[in-house]
Amino acid sequence: MRGFVISVLVLFAPGCSSKFVTADGGSDATWGYETQVGPGPGRPGCPGQETTLSGTVLAPNQTDPVPGATVFIPSQVPELFPPSVQCEVCGSLGSASNWWATTSAANGRFTLSGVCPGRRPLVLQNGRFRRLVYVDVPAGGRVELTAAQTRLPRRSQEFELVDAVPKIAAAAGDYDKMECVLRKIGLEDNAIDLYENAELNKSPAQLTPFSTLVNDLARMKTYNIIFINCTQPVFEGELKKPTVRQNIAEYIQAGGRFYVTDWSYAWIEQVEALSPSVDFEPGPSGAAPEAPDAAKIGGDGLRVTATLKDPQLVEWLGQFPGATQNGQSLIEHFVGDWVMMSSASKDVKVWVEGQVKSGDGAVSGVRPLTVTFNFKNCGKVLFTSYHTEGREGELFPLPFPGYCGTGAPSPQDRILEYLIFDIASCVKPLE
Repeated sequence: MRGFVISVLVLFAPGCSSKFVTADGGSDATWGYETQVGPGPGRPGCPGQETTLSGTVLAPNQTDPVPGATVFIPSQVPELFPPSVQCEVCGSLGSASNWWATTSAANGRFTLSGVCPGRRPLVLQNGRFRRLVYVDVPAGGRVELTAAQTRLPRRSQEFELVDAVPKIAAAAGDYDKMECVLRKIGLEDNAIDLYENAELNKSPAQLTPFSTLVNDLARMKTYNIIFINCTQPVFEGELKKPTVRQNIAEYIQAGGRFYVTDWSYAWIEQVEALSPSVDFEPGPSGAAPEAPDAAKIGGDGLRVTATLKDPQLVEWLGQFPGATQNGQSLIEHFVGDWVMMSSASKDVKVWVEGQVKSGDGAVSGVRPLTVTFNFKNCGKVLFTSYHTEGREGELFPLPFPGYCGTGAPSPQDRILEYLIFDIASCVKPLE
């Protein structure tokens, strides 16, 4: 019955044609994802009555701008996303007839020109973050959309049936708390499935062990993004299983996004298909996985004035006081013996780098601190040596979100926020 209800809603939505959409997102046509910028075929004309729509794409918190989001008015409402990861390459998917389309700038601003009057479905989308809002477009003039209209949803189906956020799994850790960054950008707590991967700060909420997830490829594929926080090597013994290593590679190759911080680097380094992309210290080790934990040598208490390697990241950070100056950011929260990268392959994008050293001073120099890479031109991987404000020192561990701070986001929080939207988006060739 639920599939029938969804079909009726889409069939009779204003501005839609009669396309059948089922509860699991199935259909005989492609589904709306990233779109080509520019007018689509069959766009109506209305000489002398064209209107310009403007606004700012915002994160779910209705404050932070989202760069690079696709904003479009389709000929019909997009279909539901499939219930599992997909190979989502930019330009390969999307409606065949998006009448007006553009992308948001670094400050989240967008403008759609030449829009004809009527009740129009406006879609704001960054990967599987998607918001549908109906706009009553007048004949002629300009319309400035409100922040409430242009923020991305806090949960799937928040306002409309096709509203979506990526399905997210987060492996809780001892030293990092990416789930709190997700909360800061506005996602509702129940939009994040938390798995236990901590030893010192184990949740009293009795979470499902992370080992359960990595041993179940079908379950992994239900998540668009998997975050693995910096932690003690609680379940890293699972990586000795060929099936677990294969599950990780197959999950990413199927279109999954894999976000790993600091001590949890083994989930990249020990997977044969991933390890050639990033070489970890101490010294070059080639394409083969190095000995476990060998790269945990970074000096404690570092405060690094790091260089930001991406101009749009610099421009975006510049909107937040204290986040960047002269293309640099102050990076803190390096846990003792943090994981040092040595170098990255030519297909890996280095976002942040800085002058660092090992605890004994034997290894020093400018090193990558945050990198991303596409895998098989389908999935994405992120690794960062630093992380958000740490969890260490919690005398009595609290269940999520009790350990999330309420202070303003730090520069590294902001950088990681930016990269959440980057890895969530469709896969495009690295520059």
